[in-house]
Amino acid sequence: MQHQRHSYLKIIAECSYARPRVSNKQICHFANVSPATVTETTRLLQRDKLVDRRRYTGVTLTDQGRRLACQLLHNYRLCEVFLTQQLKLPLSQVPAQAWAMADTLTPATTAALNSYLGQPERSPFGGILAPCHVLDDTHITRLSDVVTGQQVICQSYLETTDLVDYLQEIALPLDVPVQITKCDRNLNLLYLELPQHREITLNLNAADYIYTKKIQHL
Repeated sequence: MQHQRHSYLKIIAECSYARPRVSNKQICHFANVSPATVTETTRLLQRDKLVDRRRYTGVTLTDQGRRLACQLLHNYRLCEVFLTQQLKLPLSQVPAQAWAMADTLTPATTAALNSYLGQPERSPFGGILAPCHVLDDTHITRLSDVVTGQQVICQSYLETTDLVDYLQEIALPLDVPVQITKCDRNLNLLYLELPQHREITLNLNAADYIYTKKIQHL
C-alpha cells in the first residue's frame, strides 16, 4: 500500500509542476488505472492529509504531501543519476528502474549514495535534486505556453519512457536556447529553431511536459 501511495504522490507532484492543479484524467493516464481507482486512492491520500481533492478542479498536494513528494523525487532523481552515470543504462530504461530503487532507499542509503555521486544537482532529464527546490516552478513555463517569437531554455522534462524516446528521436537538447517560430494548434504542432538554425517540429502534447525558463541576459 505504501508503494502505491508513494507512486500516486510522485505522479501528482510531477503533473502539478507548472500547473495549478492535477486532473484525475492525468493521474489515470500516468498511473494506467481506471477513474474509480484514482478516486479511491486520492480519497485515501486526502484522509492521510497528503492531498486536497476538489470536485471538477482536481488535486493538489498539501504541505505535508509536498514535503514527502519532494523527498521521494530527490531519491528518484538520485537513482536516475546513478543508473545513467555508473551503469550506463539507456535513458528510456532509467525512469522505471530508478523508481523501483528509490522507493526502497533508507535515509542512510540516500545520504551515502548522494555522497558517492558527488552531490549531483540535476538528473539526466534536467530535474533539480535539492529537496527544497524539487518542486519550485516559480520561474518555469511549459513549452506549450511559450509565445511565438520568444526564445527560452528547455530546462527539464517529465521522464516517461515515451517522452524520453520521443525527445531523443527528434534530438531536442536541454540547456540551449530555442525559439518558437510557429504554433499550429490545428495540426497540434510546435515549430522550434535551435542554434545553427536547426529546426525541429514538436508535438504539442509533448510540449505540455517540457519545462522552460527565460534566458537571463547580462
